[in-house]
Amino acid sequence: MRSPKEMKIIQIDITNACPNSCSNCTRFCGHHKKPYFMDFSTFEKAVDSLDGFSGMLGIIGGEPTIHPEFEKFAVFLQSHKRVREKERKHKWREFHLRWPQSDFLKYILKRMQYIDEAVGLWSSLGISYYRHMEVINDTFRTQFLNDHQNLCEHQALLMSRKELGICDDEWSKKRDACWIQNTWSATITPKGAFFCEVAAHLDMLFQGSGGWPIEPGWWQREPKDFGYQLDWCERCSACLDVPKRLSTDGRDDVTPKLYEELLAIGSPKANKGLSVVHNPSDPSAIDKNSHHSYRSADEYMRNAGNKRINIKNRTCYPKTFTACMPDQINDVLVSGQADDWVLVCDDKQLVGEAQNYFHNKVINPGCLYIYRQKLLAFNVHAKSIREYIHNKKSLPTQIWGLYPIDKIISIVQGNDMEHEIIHTMDSIRMHMINKKIKCIQE
Repeated sequence: MRSPKEMKIIQIDITNACPNSCSNCTRFCGHHKKPYFMDFSTFEKAVDSLDGFSGMLGIIGGEPTIHPEFEKFAVFLQSHKRVREKERKHKWREFHLRWPQSDFLKYILKRMQYIDEAVGLWSSLGISYYRHMEVINDTFRTQFLNDHQNLCEHQALLMSRKELGICDDEWSKKRDACWIQNTWSATITPKGAFFCEVAAHLDMLFQGSGGWPIEPGWWQREPKDFGYQLDWCERCSACLDVPKRLSTDGRDDVTPKLYEELLAIGSPKANKGLSVVHNPSDPSAIDKNSHHSYRSADEYMRNAGNKRINIKNRTCYPKTFTACMPDQINDVLVSGQADDWVLVCDDKQLVGEAQNYFHNKVINPGCLYIYRQKLLAFNVHAKSIREYIHNKKSLPTQIWGLYPIDKIISIVQGNDMEHEIIHTMDSIRMHMINKKIKCIQE
């Protein structure tokens, strides 16, 4: 076992609400009658408690972007000294998801290498991810995304070692070699800090006594100090050679006594018959020749070939385009005709070309895109303009003046190549002076 101080990541579980109900979920999503949502004061305390921890702070769920205060949490992280110190060192934000991505998975996999960053996000890419895309990419350089619509396999977690007849000596060795505790993370939930993320959610599921106080230095505890939290290991089968199943299966593998406990707490999944109960007297329930416990952090993705996002998943892509003439922008916005992207240009052919270009690319809703110097593309939910739209106020003619300079992107598309450029302030001024942006005229 490891002390949390030796871990590369410590998580903050801000909610266990999730649109998915995967098989053998580490957060036991689907078993809770009512999900939790961490309050902001607890979140502040959790972040501050990790001062001095040299690894990454992770934001996770459930699906964290479902949290009603997700944006508030993210903005707090941006201003926290932990992030600001990293930002001063790397200055990464200037280049983070500004230009369109035609291969979003490749983009994300590259950024998963940056585990030395201050903060990271774990998400299953629900519709709430798209709603928060701007603040996500302003905050998290590293994102661990998995839509679970792939061939990833989840190992059974609710098969107790005593029911399976694992003796104390064998159990002690297996527990101390648990792949989750040794390769994943400690975590903080609304009920306190825990040495293991699965133990934390067993405590949540079975209404335990909670974790350690969320206070500075809690993460420096050694395994000898884990104490009562180790009792949760008795109900967890992560370190045992037990069955696995595709996450999309939706059913959980359990032993009889734990199944009865799930029924006793009113588990929705158990009540719907989504539990596969393994009889301990059946040798196949823990057959070392058929089942092998995972050993490494990403082994569950092996069969999926690390293809974390299903090719048919268009969650992050533009939803709709509303085209208008330059003098119609405010009419379109006030009327509510536009609910996603707006394309502004007086050239219908160019509008069609731009729509085809953006349709199959992941683009940042917080950016203002200048396409071929003649067309503007912007999203009605961009932080730069949404207060105007919410309050039904007219946007100024020079709309680019509302956007940060690093979020104004010029796209020049040639016959055989494509340049996507983040302009300097001087080049933007030159555009305005030369009136090369034809669709914005005084």
